[in-house]
Amino acid sequence: MSNMKWRWGGKCARKAGAASAMVIVFFFALSASAASKKYLGDPTGNSRLSDKPTKFLDVFNKGVPERPPLLFEFGDPFLHQGNLNPGVELPSGWVVQPRLWIFGTLRSATQSFDNGVRPGTTEWANRFDLYANLQLSGTEKAIIGFRPVDRNRFPNFTRYGFSPENKFTDETNLDIRTLFFEGDFGSIFPKLDPKGMKPIDYGFSVGRQQLNFQSGLMINDIVDSVGIVRNNLHLPGVSSLRVAGIYGWGELDTNRPDPDAQLFGLFIAADMPKVRWDFDGAYVKDDGQGNDGSYHYGVSAETHVGLIGVTFRVNGSKAQDVETSGVGSGVLLSVEINFTPYGSDDNVYINPFWAIDNFTQISREPVVGAPLATLGILFASASLGNYLSELSGAANEVAGAAIGYQAFWDAHSKNLTLEMAGRYDTSNDSNSDIGIGFQYQQRFGRRIQWQVDGFYAFQENRDNGFGLRTEILYQF
Repeated sequence: MSNMKWRWGGKCARKAGAASAMVIVFFFALSASAASKKYLGDPTGNSRLSDKPTKFLDVFNKGVPERPPLLFEFGDPFLHQGNLNPGVELPSGWVVQPRLWIFGTLRSATQSFDNGVRPGTTEWANRFDLYANLQLSGTEKAIIGFRPVDRNRFPNFTRYGFSPENKFTDETNLDIRTLFFEGDFGSIFPKLDPKGMKPIDYGFSVGRQQLNFQSGLMINDIVDSVGIVRNNLHLPGVSSLRVAGIYGWGELDTNRPDPDAQLFGLFIAADMPKVRWDFDGAYVKDDGQGNDGSYHYGVSAETHVGLIGVTFRVNGSKAQDVETSGVGSGVLLSVEINFTPYGSDDNVYINPFWAIDNFTQISREPVVGAPLATLGILFASASLGNYLSELSGAANEVAGAAIGYQAFWDAHSKNLTLEMAGRYDTSNDSNSDIGIGFQYQQRFGRRIQWQVDGFYAFQENRDNGFGLRTEILYQF
């Protein structure tokens, strides 16, 4: 592990400049290598739609690959061809067509991680996400999910630690991580509106379920909650308006002082001719450590400027009384900019941000990383074992950006992401970082994905960080 430490002035500043220069040279070399054809991945050819008819493809003439079956299927198979079971009509007019599908994802990785703050680790870690979906109709279903080899905390994965502990850890369990029912009131009671003219099409969901708003910046957690949504509302100048109300009563994570904190939220999305708007607000009642709760809001605008996609976000949090480790007051400003080089499917992105004071999320799952995780791979966690985010994802008095290039090959069966990211500490703590990293993914067959990640981080007043991992993902 490197012992190089640097500050923004004097001799150490020159070391910081050298580190920055190395990063800049790396990306200039990347740009130069792509200059001749303006992209790194495979060409996509002429984007103009063809005037010639294409051949009709189906499973019988082998034009379409065979459907990979799920781990278990009862009733109509998932996405299979043929006639559907007619089902049973209930007195309400609801037609029930029961189908049970069981599926999952197994992840296994060998990885070494040292962020320059905690002792470095080398391990073999595993995660298994297993779900059962009882599909009752096109809009109604019940889902139960388990993670039987981890406990949703960074150290608590079934793993073998080679360093520093050299021992096996067994975290097998039958804890229910997901359990909810969702449906549509109008679908369950169609006889209340036989002509389809009454406004009774309200969607609802109740149980332990994923909540993700503002692309995870506001909340990204599995919460015991109930939600009601009204889709496809129309206003002048608005093609589609969605309004959702959510009440959550349990499993709010992120170091909240009160384990029984309650969430009250209203989330609005509006599609307009040139801009997609999101207006989100929430209050969390939290009675721990002298804190009476917190207020949260998020406003985003997603649009295109020519061929460039742009998303502006303003997210804020306000502790009602005192601030704690999990509840702070601050504002996070972020911009997500991306474009596709002409003639390819590659993606170039630039995501700057500025956190004023101490912005905190409503809640997040413990292994998904801090607020900045959505802005770049160097701020995101692998969500597996002790491989944390390469750079801190906390949004506490910091400004920075993630700049990256993702290239695709072989009909998207292979892709490589190269990224540079940095954090400038705007407080007086002098904890700024610059990192470079990569992520390579390749598909094998219909179910297996191989992934390799690596990074190196130049860190102020701390040892430099580095990591390398390889993972096999298998989908059942």
